[in-house]
Amino acid sequence: MANLDIANLDADIVNDLKDELEEKRQSCNDHLLNLEARPEDIDTVNLLFRDVHTVKGDLGIVGISQYLSLLQAIEDILDTLRKGKNSYNPALGDILLLSLDLTFNELDSFINGGELFDQAHYDEIANMISTLAKMENHEYDQQMLGILQKLAPEVSPAEDLEELQNKLYFTEQEINEEVAFFLQLSLLVDQRSPYGPGRTERMFELALNMNQFAGNPIDSHQLQTALYLHDLAMAFFPKGMANKASSLSHRDWEWVKGHVHLVHQLISGFEVWGTASEIILHHHERIDGSGYPNGLKEHEICEGAKLLAIVDTFEAITQTRAYQQNQQRPMVRAIMEINQHAGTLYCPKWVGYFNQAVKRLHIKKAKK
Repeated sequence: MANLDIANLDADIVNDLKDELEEKRQSCNDHLLNLEARPEDIDTVNLLFRDVHTVKGDLGIVGISQYLSLLQAIEDILDTLRKGKNSYNPALGDILLLSLDLTFNELDSFINGGELFDQAHYDEIANMISTLAKMENHEYDQQMLGILQKLAPEVSPAEDLEELQNKLYFTEQEINEEVAFFLQLSLLVDQRSPYGPGRTERMFELALNMNQFAGNPIDSHQLQTALYLHDLAMAFFPKGMANKASSLSHRDWEWVKGHVHLVHQLISGFEVWGTASEIILHHHERIDGSGYPNGLKEHEICEGAKLLAIVDTFEAITQTRAYQQNQQRPMVRAIMEINQHAGTLYCPKWVGYFNQAVKRLHIKKAKK
């Protein structure tokens, strides 16, 4: 659809629109300044949302549609703040300021017959901000950086934007290569594990099925990385000590409880593995607060860790350990124990997906 020609609008309507835009521009800037001082002020967020919505509505009424995509994207971001899904921070404030400034400048140019509008560039920024509203964790931070560099290239004057992004982000191929490397490490750990060969494959198959039944809320690369690396530090525990039947000493137990910190520290410095490192750190936490290392409760534990906690427990119950003299426990016993602790140790939602996944794997095994 062709853009509206400003010359076709009534002069009084154009003048009223100019006054309204000038007022809302100043109002939006005031709200953003207030949020810098009070980032948790939801009332100010609501006022900013209302002003953006008013501008969008005014433009829609008169038929100026080419600027609506970015205004809608800004609304999407503000809506995540209103609903508590994200928090206001200086980088997000800069994005809101720059994107609103871009919109008001383009509107001013359009109304006053200025330079031609670059619709593709404008819509690209709108799409990036709209995508940001659906992101979380390290992906959210990376997307904010990309948007800022698109809106204000001067924030990285020494390097070309594309070169900088190549340094900051892994390509899909590089991520796959990293995950493949982590798999090899996990297979080596299996050789020293009391559960023996096949541990990695068993845990991966169960976890993958649970995630699928849940609608794949956990990124596959992050889940695989957490699965492959979560017990990496345990490989450095003396093998004879890991296999002994007697209880661990207090000192040894403290070391065991600290193993999650070691791997977390190893990969958490790389933003691309932010979710995986959090899963690893939390996977021994329990929803009633009885786990370790921090005694977190249900809403403090990430979803991937809730999944991995169940998979890890199932493996521990069902697989023979060297000191058990080949007394492998039946699958039904493991399923019963995990379900018995749904709502106390394990997340009931993920226990439900576990039950579905185990049933699928049992049917698959029976057909062989």
